[in-house]
Amino acid sequence: MKRIKYAYLLLLSCLWILTACNSEDLSYDIEYTPIHPLGGQYTVSISRNGTVIAEGVNCFLANTTDYDTDKCWIRIGSYNSSNTVSNELKHYFINGKISCNVPELSFSGTDVMNLAGNVTSSEETFTLTDGKLELNGATAPSGTVSDKISFTYTTTVDPGVTYSVVGYRYTGWNEDL
Repeated sequence: MKRIKYAYLLLLSCLWILTACNSEDLSYDIEYTPIHPLGGQYTVSISRNGTVIAEGVNCFLANTTDYDTDKCWIRIGSYNSSNTVSNELKHYFINGKISCNVPELSFSGTDVMNLAGNVTSSEETFTLTDGKLELNGATAPSGTVSDKISFTYTTTVDPGVTYSVVGYRYTGWNEDL
């Protein structure tokens, strides 16, 4: 009888240890940021004066370190993507802090320092207009309904050129990459 009690106590102890170890919350949901639902990763197409020059490009909207409710970071390309002066088709990279209006799902910025290329300061600037998010406004190539993002911008590295961006929220499906 003692052996059964010890086996039972050992089993309970093991169960207690296994359940006690999983106390960490592994939920990284962006709904906890002050700019939700604007924030996130998007897959976009970029047009230069009406001609598509890049497709399947990553675009990110992210909250600021101060958790501002009216500011966010926007980035097109990776952190180290920088504008190539000798190649006009590689002038579209931007990275800067812009204004946003979460209730209206809109964003914009004027003469924003362009930190593309992971630099701390820059002479380059960009102006972003007509930024908007339409919830469930796009259908990704996989057929998944997703949020639609669209905006236009100009840069000082490519004067006289207007870039148009249209895309959908990243879904994670291979067909949508």
